[in-house]
Amino acid sequence: MSRAATPALSAALAAPTAVGGSAGALPGATHAFDLLADIARELRPGVIFPICFDALLRVRQTLRTPDATLQQLAGAVRVDPLLCARVLRRANRLRPAVPVTGVRDAIAQLGGERSRHIASTLSGCQIGCARQLTHVDALSRRLWLHTLRTAASAYVMAQRLTSLDPDEAMTAALLHDIGAFYLLDRLARQPRVAEDPGGVEALILEWHETIGEALLQSLGLPAVLIDAMRDHEQPRTAPVSLHTVADVVFLANVLAGGATELYGDPVCHVSQRPEPVRERYAELLPDIEREFAALCGAMADKASTDGRVS
Repeated sequence: MSRAATPALSAALAAPTAVGGSAGALPGATHAFDLLADIARELRPGVIFPICFDALLRVRQTLRTPDATLQQLAGAVRVDPLLCARVLRRANRLRPAVPVTGVRDAIAQLGGERSRHIASTLSGCQIGCARQLTHVDALSRRLWLHTLRTAASAYVMAQRLTSLDPDEAMTAALLHDIGAFYLLDRLARQPRVAEDPGGVEALILEWHETIGEALLQSLGLPAVLIDAMRDHEQPRTAPVSLHTVADVVFLANVLAGGATELYGDPVCHVSQRPEPVRERYAELLPDIEREFAALCGAMADKASTDGRVS
């Protein structure tokens, strides 16, 4: 499934860079793996990285609405996987009797004021990061739209085909590629990376599951969410029936295009080919499209027309 980094990217990653993502010196990092190891070592609960400009804009617009309902706040949280993870972390640190595994329940547990504070603090930090990464806007937006489509698919599949909590399935899907956003942020800060976007995608495809799992573990999120994102790009026997959130996320990811369409990966196990899965679940596609449009359109009526974030 993975592709090797191209020579141009390997050279860029071997160039001296600073730990933390700024230009400078990174002693001993002569290979892509060395840089990835350093990136992995940076993982901690307070790590900050942007998702994409559109997600950030929508969160900030909701925060400008003083009377936003809990439902509207949940809609804002769902457009940003890192914000999802932060809200879930905070809700579970209150030590509820049952682990909080969905955005809806996390917002209800925290209440509007605390949820708004978490979103405001995180998005404020993300603004500066996002402004430095305009050269990878297209890839970040593609990853983001894939994430939302996977989440929409997971919600509808769980609702229509299982007894699982649809919000839990959607939340797990929102988190399934969080490692890809973290890697994109870190890799995009390396010298000359912009010259080799295909190589960046190759590294993200190969490493985002491992990095994402480590990130969710560092945040202390419930095991069901970590299990659902673990190895979601790896070949497996496609489940005939959906018994677990992991089953739902695996098929939802394929339904949303998976590595085949997201990264243009030509090496694909039969279980990971989107078209057969779309044929199998054809009756669900209209509902999935409606749910996807709702996720994409959250706060759209409040979106800034001039494209500025503050």
